[in-house]
Amino acid sequence: MNNKLFEDTLRLLQAEMSEVAGIQLSLSPAECEPLLPVLERHDLEYDRKVHLLGIYIILTVAAQRHMECIPHHPDLIRNILDGDYLYSFYLQFAVKCRELDLVAYMAPMIKKMQIERSNGEFTERHTAREFDEFLIQERKQRSRTSKAI
Repeated sequence: MNNKLFEDTLRLLQAEMSEVAGIQLSLSPAECEPLLPVLERHDLEYDRKVHLLGIYIILTVAAQRHMECIPHHPDLIRNILDGDYLYSFYLQFAVKCRELDLVAYMAPMIKKMQIERSNGEFTERHTAREFDEFLIQERKQRSRTSKAI
């Protein structure tokens, strides 16, 4: 794992998150490993890698918190609120990082996942693959646009 990238990303996220929410992004570097080859495969500036990893971390932790929403769990309400806050923080952070196209691309997948989870289906999502597909699509779009000019 690229420790500098991971640490820079966590530092940025903690600075952006509301202290009042009291949420710690307790994600290990190993849990970010699926996204690293994706970031390396695409020609991205360092700041964009930080932003994309940040979005990935937020989505991963939000999903984890919602997956911990088990009836009669002592932290049920906290997990629901944390997950909901993180999904809204994801949108706020993505807008600030100017990743609106990514938000639009991810919206159907996130909505489908939320619906499945509300129905008790906790299938694993491959968010890194979704990011890769988005970046491929983005590159193709840029290529078409530059050819048209």
